[in-house]
Amino acid sequence: MSDALPTESAKTRQMVVNGTTVPFADATVHLMSPAMRYGLNVFEGLRGYWNDDERQLYIFRLQEHLERFDQSIRLLRFKAEFRMDAIADATLGLLRADNHRANCHIRTTAYLDGIGEHHVTGPVSWMVYAGPRPRGKKVESGIAAHVSTWRRMSDNALPPRIKCGANYANARLARFQAQIDGYDDAIMLNDEGKVGEGPGACIFIVRKNKLITPSVTSGILESITRDTILTLAQDRGISIEERAVDRTELYASDEAFFAGSAAEVLPIISIDRLPVGSGAVGPVTSLLQKDYFDAVEGRGNLEKSWLTPVWNT
Repeated sequence: MSDALPTESAKTRQMVVNGTTVPFADATVHLMSPAMRYGLNVFEGLRGYWNDDERQLYIFRLQEHLERFDQSIRLLRFKAEFRMDAIADATLGLLRADNHRANCHIRTTAYLDGIGEHHVTGPVSWMVYAGPRPRGKKVESGIAAHVSTWRRMSDNALPPRIKCGANYANARLARFQAQIDGYDDAIMLNDEGKVGEGPGACIFIVRKNKLITPSVTSGILESITRDTILTLAQDRGISIEERAVDRTELYASDEAFFAGSAAEVLPIISIDRLPVGSGAVGPVTSLLQKDYFDAVEGRGNLEKSWLTPVWNT
């Protein structure tokens, strides 16, 4: 579920830094920059999906990701001098330059460059990376999760609404604990003891034929994938509740899954070693997972406005 790491093929790839295409190995930042010293960067992780029938690569919800990217830049008080359309153009140009014709991960990052303290507002640099990203192995079988002892950060401390690199130290602690204790991933509670989200994805449960997810005021990221799932569920006529969720509702649920750009739709089949429902991937999860994959890959008539084509056809 973590962001894709560069593979060997990345050595021959390129990145865009401040609008200039550079070799992958030359995309560097100074060790004394605020980005390195204090984790002062904001980012977006996007996905590109290859549609073999149409011979087309689609970026999923590019505009919404750039709007959230811009929001994070403003909330962290970065004084950026670039526009979001420059990021969009660079993303499309990079995918074309590297001839991407398979599923891929795209990362855009804005960071405090130069040498300075944590209170500076600039200079702000930006970069775009794209690399291959196959589908996760457990998307079909599901994962075992546990409720972490590490609490999710609150909006009044380090807002999860800001997609900032520094925030992910919190997620790192929870994920490491989960894996050390023999689970695949963690579910984090918020500062009020209610269900928040996973280290890198939002969470949904199905209970009594209702799709339930924590509200965006529950100390979670304003997830674009969450919005996607809610739209797909609404189109299916599935009853939806966005609200505070108790920990015990996780154990009483019939189905559960994580959703995120990296996780996609990832079934959770046990929580704290208690089976979720039957202990297998449930029907609502399977249905929404299929709809999600159809939407991101441009199959059928599902929300074509969410797709940005890379190749001119």
